Amino acid sequence: MNYSESVAKIEADFNKKEAIKTRIKQLEELTMKDLNDEEIEVVEAEIENLKNQIGQKESKKVDDLINRFDKFNLNQKKLEEIKVEYLSDNNLIVKNELTMIAAKPSSGKSLTTLALANMALQANTIDYVFYFDLDNSLTTLKERNLGILRDKWGIKLQYIHPTFATKQQIWQLINKLKQTNLTNVLVIFDSAKNFMVGGDRDKNRDVSKIMEVFKQLRNNGATVILLHHTNRPQKDLSELVYAGSSAWEEDSSNAFILKQNKDKSTFLFEPIKNRVGELKSLAFTYSNDHKLTEIDFLKASETREISEINEVIKDFIETQTQKPTYSQIMQCLQKQGYSRNKSNQALQNGKGIYWQEEKLTQNNKSVYSLIFQKPNVVEVEYLDTNSNLQKTE
Repeated sequence: MNYSESVAKIEADFNKKEAIKTRIKQLEELTMKDLNDEEIEVVEAEIENLKNQIGQKESKKVDDLINRFDKFNLNQKKLEEIKVEYLSDNNLIVKNELTMIAAKPSSGKSLTTLALANMALQANTIDYVFYFDLDNSLTTLKERNLGILRDKWGIKLQYIHPTFATKQQIWQLINKLKQTNLTNVLVIFDSAKNFMVGGDRDKNRDVSKIMEVFKQLRNNGATVILLHHTNRPQKDLSELVYAGSSAWEEDSSNAFILKQNKDKSTFLFEPIKNRVGELKSLAFTYSNDHKLTEIDFLKASETREISEINEVIKDFIETQTQKPTYSQIMQCLQKQGYSRNKSNQALQNGKGIYWQEEKLTQNNKSVYSLIFQKPNVVEVEYLDTNSNLQKTE
């Protein structure tokens, strides 16, 4: 190769290198535009290939990546606009969050959740309900007068049941929702484990897969309620725990244990996780028009025996010439056959509701006096055990 040819080759190589650099710059600017992840991967692969051709391969600096990251940075203005809202005035279910409600079988999960959906539609806090039911029979739905609700709300209540859709069709519908803006939409899964495709509810890996589906709906704007079951506790039979993997609770925003007090026909919601909103223990009675009425939690949770003890304590305090002490009340209850445990439980729980405690400075004893009960207070009556009770699941 003579001198002239060598110079020509050098110039050609230089021009080619400059052309490649120009192309790299154009492609890097392209990555800053609104491309999807797949398109960005293709462009970045081409950039990498061009850099290899001109020997420009080098470790990237943070400065080279910052614009790419900033496209996905948290939007502070949007964050400031977010307000914690609830489905209804009772502040039980937080909107646009994922809430788990766990209970024993036939304790009212489906019944109370359907009532919450009905009340949210009534209050116009949501526009549509999608209730996916893989748990209850058609007979159960008929007994709950679900047909009346369907007539009442029409297309606003979409109740999807395996009698009318195969499991494959149900999943097709769920996948459609995953691609939809779900603002002001309530989505309910009954029961959550039934939507696991060949998974084990005790394994985090399997549970996390279905929870990702629920979270995708939440990220699309939906309020999501998943109904779940509890295990029978090993020690304290009154303490229920949700069944299966810890991922059920970990991946939920909020979670409740639901108990039914059949003595007073009440439903008790006790929060076990509170990530969003201000949750507290709440109690309700249920009416056949699919509505829940909030009542005092302690009164609603009283068993028949505790209520009987309360009446004995009130009678005893009222008939004493002087304010009775703790010991005197406990002696009275034990003489009537009540255990010390239950007697103390009733006495402590009733403070501030039925009676008040006063500490005496001279001997450090506690004495008790009745609290005036306001008239027209609606009490929760016991169900007649011989009557037909509302069937719940």
